Amino acid sequence: MAWYYYRDNLTQAQIAKRLHVSRATAGRLLDRARQTGVVTIEIDTSGVGGLELAESICARYGLDDVVIIPQDEPSMSGQATNSRLALEAAHYLSRYLKPGATIGVGWGDTVMRAMQVLKREAFRDASLVTLTGGIDAYTPKVTGIGNAALSDFIRFIPSPFLASSPEAASMLRRERAVTDVIELAKTADASLIGIGAVDRNATILQNGIVSDEQLTTLRDHGAVGDILGEWYDPAGRVIDGEFQQLRIGVAVSDLQSMSNVIAVAGGMDKLEAIRAALNGGCVNALITSEDVARGLLLPARHG
Repeated sequence: MAWYYYRDNLTQAQIAKRLHVSRATAGRLLDRARQTGVVTIEIDTSGVGGLELAESICARYGLDDVVIIPQDEPSMSGQATNSRLALEAAHYLSRYLKPGATIGVGWGDTVMRAMQVLKREAFRDASLVTLTGGIDAYTPKVTGIGNAALSDFIRFIPSPFLASSPEAASMLRRERAVTDVIELAKTADASLIGIGAVDRNATILQNGIVSDEQLTTLRDHGAVGDILGEWYDPAGRVIDGEFQQLRIGVAVSDLQSMSNVIAVAGGMDKLEAIRAALNGGCVNALITSEDVARGLLLPARHG
């Protein structure tokens, strides 16, 4: 039925007549074909949002690639934006999911949504590895990949995201089980990361990893965003502080020498965080929303 509709361009009525079913049944079966992955629809986004816009961003920030999702409504909700970004990120990441490949996975709402979009079959002999500690940071509210448990496909750094003390963090960083996974992550063929803003909508705040007071302190010290739990200033320089001493995982400085680091983030509330991340040179490709793409070519906001 799917072949008749998508390849032979028959109407639902023509298919129903040929297969001796009702038109409503034909419609339901076509919907099921899309839902179960028998039919997948891909949209070429190379021209959407302006190829010239993407090329200008690449030139300004030294990126290899920029993908821009269109926005039908300027006031599109953050959830809707994240869902669209996740779909595009899953599609983009699939080009690296080849047998023997290692894919690094950051954490955050949009990254986890992208993981859910990907089909189980996409992984075949590829391996996923987390970029930070903290299994709980990757698994809450996540069904998994292709309705399978995320742990079936991903190798976790066996540590908390933040250790209880600098001494505990130092000890964990010397553990072979921890260092082996971190070193594997550094050699990933591609990595998908999110970018967080320093505001009340930040995933890192919503997940209880930082408090309102800590976020305020970070902002007072010049932080405009975070990647993998490392906070940085408008120039993309990591701010030394409490979290630097406690976090376990790949560092932002490591990303600068890694291959194909793909950042997925959008929405104007993240504009300055995204701009600063690009200034820091730790991203190779950016998947973002049209409003942010245009904002990245405007002068930075101060104060």
